[in-house]
Amino acid sequence: MDQIFESHFGGNQSSSNGGEVEGYCPKCRADTQHIILESYGEEIRRVQCAVCGDTHAYKPPRGGDDDNPETVAAAKRKGLKKPDWLDGMNLFDHESAVRYSPKARLTENQIVVHPTFGVGYVSEIVGEQKVEVMFRNNLPRVLVHGRGDSDAELAGEKVDVEEVKQLLGLEMGPSPEEIAAERERKLAEEEAERQRQLEEKRLAAERERQAQAERREAERRRREEERERKRKERDEERERKRKERDEERKRKAEERKREAERKREDLARKREEERLRKEAEREAKRKEKEAEREAKRKEKEAERLRAIKDKEKEKVRLQKEREKEKLRKIKERERLAKEKDKERERLAKEKEKERERLTKERERLRALKDKEKAKKDKERERLRALKDKEKAKKDKERERLKDKTKKPASKKATKKPAASKKAAAKKPAAKKSASKKTAAKKPAAAKKTAAKKPAAAKKPAAKKPASKKAAASKKAAASKKPAASKKPAASKKPAASKKKATAKKAAAAKKAAVKKPAASKKKSSSTPSKKASRRARKR
Repeated sequence: MDQIFESHFGGNQSSSNGGEVEGYCPKCRADTQHIILESYGEEIRRVQCAVCGDTHAYKPPRGGDDDNPETVAAAKRKGLKKPDWLDGMNLFDHESAVRYSPKARLTENQIVVHPTFGVGYVSEIVGEQKVEVMFRNNLPRVLVHGRGDSDAELAGEKVDVEEVKQLLGLEMGPSPEEIAAERERKLAEEEAERQRQLEEKRLAAERERQAQAERREAERRRREEERERKRKERDEERERKRKERDEERKRKAEERKREAERKREDLARKREEERLRKEAEREAKRKEKEAEREAKRKEKEAERLRAIKDKEKEKVRLQKEREKEKLRKIKERERLAKEKDKERERLAKEKEKERERLTKERERLRALKDKEKAKKDKERERLRALKDKEKAKKDKERERLKDKTKKPASKKATKKPAASKKAAAKKPAAKKSASKKTAAKKPAAAKKTAAKKPAAAKKPAAKKPASKKAAASKKAAASKKPAASKKPAASKKPAASKKKATAKKAAAAKKAAVKKPAASKKKSSSTPSKKASRRARKR
């Protein structure tokens, strides 16, 4: 269709049909020159091999670099040194030659006779059921083998040594290049012979032209003489014919007179005969008409009687048919009544079956709902038990932490009054109120830590280092405070402000350490409930 469109509408003006291109020939099994037979734009579709004349789809030459990169295994196989096809044919044993079949199992360095590719040898075992066979011109082909079921199929068909030698003799004939060179030589010889024959034909044609000119001149002279002779003969013939015409004219005039007289007599006689014949025909026709009228009258009478009889018969037949139709309708009504009764019974049975099926289905769904409800109740009980266990653990942990936090709180309560008395002795009355506020804030901070520690106790084992850091910071703060209480009352104001700053930092560190375990506890407590809900949905 593309070629028709292009040839009709002027498309594909840059077609390369008739040109030459290098490509792979499957028949020659080599890269050869090809004549382009069919193309579309820049795409070459069908070509003809210039060596063997085979017409096939265009295949690019295989001698160049491949665009696709080779795999590592392919590169390793290529790196291995394999003998050439000719060396393999001379080296390997011809007695073990096998005719190729996908069912036969092949071994390395075994001679193989292929129906298409010819004689080759197994150069490599590629896979479990694949081998690489080297054919003529060192052309490797990957073939399937070892797919037979029985031992006979796996062994394959042996090829006689003589047949292998004969096939090798055919294979070792001239190469495609030699065939191409020989063909070029023959074409050159044929061209030279054709030129020689053309020259001989040209000379013969020249000689023939000269002879034809001479013959034409002789023919012209002969035709002139012939025309002169014929002219004289025509004049003589014309004179003779004129005389004959005059004599014939006189004879015909006399004959016409005699013929006219005879015709007049014949015409009178014929007219009389015609008159008598017509009178006889009229009489005969009159008699025939009368007889025909009589026959028609009789036929009409007989037809009338026959029609009366047919009407009587038709009345009787119609009466019988009406009776038969009446009986048939009665039977049909009875049959339809019976069918309706049967249909009613069938529908009643089907409704009964459908009712039973629906009751069974409702019972089954009710049983399924009961089972699902029981499962959900069990799951609810299990989750409640888990929550009770977690609550008991939390209570225990809270009690344990309360016991732990009582001791540090009592220590702080004993040490802080002494420090406050020293500060009160040195500072004015305005600063006494500030020290009281800080003293009131510290117990509140201790209570917060005591409330948040149970949550920190329930964090996972991976986050214990955070609680250790908080404990270490507490110890450091506790060790600093006694040192501050032992200082003499004559200490200066800058030292007191430094103590307050260190105490505030320690309290902030404790709060941060307590908040982190609480957040981790929330996450860990939320995960079991999510998992339990997912399990319940699956069930």
